[in-house]
Amino acid sequence: MNFGGMFDRTIKPYILVLTLVFAASFLAGTVAPSSIRRQMTEVFQSVIGNYGGLAGGMLFFNILVQNVMATIFVIIAGVIVGIVPTFAISSNGFGLGVLYRQAADASGYSKAALKVLPYGVFEIPALLIAASYGLWLGVTVVRRMRGKESTPLGSGIEHAFRRYFAVVFPLLVVAAAIETSLILWMP
Repeated sequence: MNFGGMFDRTIKPYILVLTLVFAASFLAGTVAPSSIRRQMTEVFQSVIGNYGGLAGGMLFFNILVQNVMATIFVIIAGVIVGIVPTFAISSNGFGLGVLYRQAADASGYSKAALKVLPYGVFEIPALLIAASYGLWLGVTVVRRMRGKESTPLGSGIEHAFRRYFAVVFPLLVVAAAIETSLILWMP
């Protein structure tokens, strides 16, 4: 896969910043107090429990729709000065860090890494790219308010969604397939 072609130069600085936010949040999740880790794990297990009775195709569809709606919301809400995309990245990083730590405590670090790897390969990059476009749109709004940007906001939104359907959506389809398999085959 050509990762260099996944995003254009427009969002490279935003991807870098949000990747650092994600990494810091992930680390914070791994060192969170055990009471918070237990609560987060219970929430995660209850979410997975909601999918438990679904057949493969319906499970895949529900996961895909949830992820598509979340990433589209992150892009659109980005026009509010980029707060929502940054929060989405930090909360996902923290949650994944918590789950990694819980899995590491139960089965060791290498097995825990294998459990979170599928999310890191497709779902997290999709979220990072979508959030980067959202943050970029937020910065564009601020620049327009300050008179430093003359490009119509509509063309920026159109660009973000063209890239969304070319890059993010395919990643989410693969992520939903992997997540469906993991849920169906999890003990």
